[in-house]
Amino acid sequence: MTPSSSLREKILAEAAATKSRTRSEGRRRAVLVYTVAALLGLPLFFYWGGFAHAAGRPVSLTAGLAAGALLLATAAASVAWWRGKSQVGRTQTALLAIAILVPIVTYVWMVSWHGRYVEPFQRVGYRCFAMTIASGAPLLAAALWLRKHTIAVHPVAGGAALGAAAGAFGGITVDLWCPLTSSAHVLVGHVAPIVLLALVGMIAGRFVLAIRQR
Repeated sequence: MTPSSSLREKILAEAAATKSRTRSEGRRRAVLVYTVAALLGLPLFFYWGGFAHAAGRPVSLTAGLAAGALLLATAAASVAWWRGKSQVGRTQTALLAIAILVPIVTYVWMVSWHGRYVEPFQRVGYRCFAMTIASGAPLLAAALWLRKHTIAVHPVAGGAALGAAAGAFGGITVDLWCPLTSSAHVLVGHVAPIVLLALVGMIAGRFVLAIRQR
């Protein structure tokens, strides 16, 4: 059996074993699951002060910073969370690009705002780290659950991309809360948790995402 025919058999076997669901039903289900997952990070956001915590930064700058983060997260999700037109999903190059570029772009985007206002205080970034994980981890868990045993090729790269995308969305909440953009703070509080979620997704991808051998 050739590699291509083997892959085809795996995909057909998984499709046959999966309960049929229309595309619209699947989309509604995914939106509901992701919405619930996104809400799970809000209690910590409000417990630690909510929007008032970023009051030391002009609202216009907070809005601009968060808007850029939303654009990045949406672009990452469009590649990581949806397989596109191909039946076997995104290429390994595209998935790895998301996992690698999301932390880099997050860093460059955030530090580009440094110096535009007087930051109210300085912190290492431990609470930002915790909030990014608290906001992003449920999204990663939701993505892994929705895509469980459905990826025929590149499940490890796919998991890494899912983790990076989840971290990017989790970072939006933190950007609305945190008024700091110094390089050291961004690395610890905003970039490191995205890298961690990507690594968790990479490990989970092998065991959770890959189509099981029959």
